[in-house]
Amino acid sequence: MILELLEWIATPCSWSARANGLLAAQIAIRHRASRCRTAWKPHLDSCRKFVAETLGTVPVDENLAILGSGHLNDFDLEFLQRRFQKISLVDAVHPLEIQLRASFSRGRLRLITADLSNPTAAIEDLVSGASWTISSCLLSQLPLFSSEDSPTLLARHLDLLKKSPRAILITDVAKRHGPDSPWQSLLENHPLPHPAAEWLWLIAPPGESGPESEERLVQASLIPSDRPKN
Repeated sequence: MILELLEWIATPCSWSARANGLLAAQIAIRHRASRCRTAWKPHLDSCRKFVAETLGTVPVDENLAILGSGHLNDFDLEFLQRRFQKISLVDAVHPLEIQLRASFSRGRLRLITADLSNPTAAIEDLVSGASWTISSCLLSQLPLFSSEDSPTLLARHLDLLKKSPRAILITDVAKRHGPDSPWQSLLENHPLPHPAAEWLWLIAPPGESGPESEERLVQASLIPSDRPKN
């Protein structure tokens, strides 16, 4: 707890991000990821594998936008930097270690601070101009820090992804406590593209947040662009 408080104090970010709990949530994710390293590994490996297989490995002079970049736990940053010349990391809060990485990247990592629950025209332009856009483990989190209704938030984020020439969506869509419990939707059964891949994420082993485990159902999809074809 003391380490989390020191990290909260030391991380440069806006006062609003501190006041509404976004910074605290980012720090809590990092510490949970450390505690649950073994349980999270299959999920994180699946995220990285889906991204790598979808993007391909041939280096090209293109740029990537990552929405909800956070700690980049679910990304292989070395692979992405081999694949793209420039990477824009977009989030409401950028963890301290990511700020340090960006400062030593010689401009290849660009940090953009933005509220993705209500993206500005500048964020829409960024997504439209990116060769690829990735939203990973963000969609289900948007309603947690917004007063808007969930369907509006979810539809707006999907519409944002459609502005990109090519976009990847990875999101948890349902949760259950214990393997015998029914699944509960995290997205109010909002329609999503048919998943190209699907897996389970043991987000909380028994004892992490209660006596029972908590699992998430994760889906990965390609989002069709609504840009006019030439």
